Amino acid sequence: MASLQDAGFAIWTPTEHVRRRVPRCKSTEHRIVPLAPTYAFVRGIHLDDLKRIERLDVSPHPRFSIFRYYGETVFVRHRELNALRARQQDSYRSALPASGRAPGKPRGQAFESGDTVKITKGAFTGFEAYVELSDGLTTTLSVSLFGRAQEIKVETLHLRSQLVSDVASAA
Repeated sequence: MASLQDAGFAIWTPTEHVRRRVPRCKSTEHRIVPLAPTYAFVRGIHLDDLKRIERLDVSPHPRFSIFRYYGETVFVRHRELNALRARQQDSYRSALPASGRAPGKPRGQAFESGDTVKITKGAFTGFEAYVELSDGLTTTLSVSLFGRAQEIKVETLHLRSQLVSDVASAA
């Protein structure tokens, strides 16, 4: 893909940010990996040039083939790639440093009764809940577990308001 990009082709492959542990070490690293490692999408205006490069015996680019079905070139519409683009943007958004994420409430500031919040730490991480009572340091929440409402008490700093909008676009 990089070789064709350097040659002036408008080419794209969906990627995502992955956090993984470094082998034989306790630290982690972030890598950008392709979602579909063997596929790259190129605009149709480049098709004739790509067919010419594909037929060359000796090419300045790594070997590739154009996807065909019963001998016909397969075309993918721009809008059909929206799901891949959205997954790529979500991946980039989640890889942003803490400053790029939705801010939490300042310590000591209470939530209003009835607010919808997301739990960010503890046994209920990722759950959405409704605030029953909040004094700023601890918050009593109503969480739905197996179809039944359950009251739990959580430190307020482990909650994020659902009213804060996400970053509009990362790419």
